[in-house]
Amino acid sequence: MASVVFRSHAPLPTDPCDHDRFGILLRESQKFLRRVGLQKDLILKILKTDSDWAFILKIDALLESAAKHIIRHGLQIKLLHPTFRNDILDEFIDSLSMNGRTSLLKLLESSALPEDELRFVEVTRLVRNAYAHDIEYADLTLTQLINSRGDKSRLIKYLSGIKTYDEAMLMASYEKDPIFLRF
Repeated sequence: MASVVFRSHAPLPTDPCDHDRFGILLRESQKFLRRVGLQKDLILKILKTDSDWAFILKIDALLESAAKHIIRHGLQIKLLHPTFRNDILDEFIDSLSMNGRTSLLKLLESSALPEDELRFVEVTRLVRNAYAHDIEYADLTLTQLINSRGDKSRLIKYLSGIKTYDEAMLMASYEKDPIFLRF
């Protein structure tokens, strides 16, 4: 779920054997997709989505699926029975919301998911909710949506994954090269 610096003036890499950070992230995402039974090129398809609105909705759905998979897998290991499969437990996990006191994020937090990863999932859900619950945002770019919010600095911090940056310069680079923020 980490962020990567990638310049979109070059074509998107499609070869997962690339030895850059994009290649590594792509390879890892393909391993995950294979484990949960999704198509290998799903990440590239999502990345190439035309609108930021659709991109965020798809990424959020993928993050929610990943969170549920991680929790199911973690519970199976904790129960010391790797083939344990319980429909009641699956139904319970599927019914959990992403945020709140009794949520997927709380379970991920309790399983020691790193803070930056937790916040990335959390702010992605905030952006998703903004897009999903106000149709007027559907035509806004991700940078326009972020700039319109009171929690702009927090969104930038956790969506970018960049430790040290000048906020105005970073947002200017995102506005100039919108796909840059998708990493």
